[in-house]
Amino acid sequence: MQDKPDVLKGPIVRLFGKLSEWVGLSDNVAPAAAALFLERYGDEERLGSDDICEVTGYSRANAGLIISQLEALGVVSGQRDYEQTGRGRKRLLYKMETDIDSFFSLGIQRIGDLLKSMLKDIDAIEQQYGEDDKRLAKMMRDLRNAIERNLASLQGLPAMRSTTT
Repeated sequence: MQDKPDVLKGPIVRLFGKLSEWVGLSDNVAPAAAALFLERYGDEERLGSDDICEVTGYSRANAGLIISQLEALGVVSGQRDYEQTGRGRKRLLYKMETDIDSFFSLGIQRIGDLLKSMLKDIDAIEQQYGEDDKRLAKMMRDLRNAIERNLASLQGLPAMRSTTT
């Protein structure tokens, strides 16, 4: 990870902050995600949590939380460093398992999930109030139609493709 801390400042971190928020993560993920992507698009070295702490300035606990979030999304994987010598548990090395396009697609999926959740809320409202309040019934129909149109347009987008290596 040579000379990358200087690259991981300013506009790159802001860009990855927006990308992180797009997929539903805090913008605190930005420096770590940028570092992992730089390695993916570079020499594809795996980064240890110490490396991530060094380039982000985050504590081990914060870096660990961010890595856990990325692992939960399935975009980062960790493997033990069996080349590490000495006693004790071998450190974990992390690698971004997806490309930018697939990572970005997580945001599209997130929006789809939010829209589907809103449809469930509309169902609950309609079940509770029925057609008693004409204004409410019309508003719920209009909301449902708008959500279904947007869901249909999302489904027309290219599907997320896996680029796991």
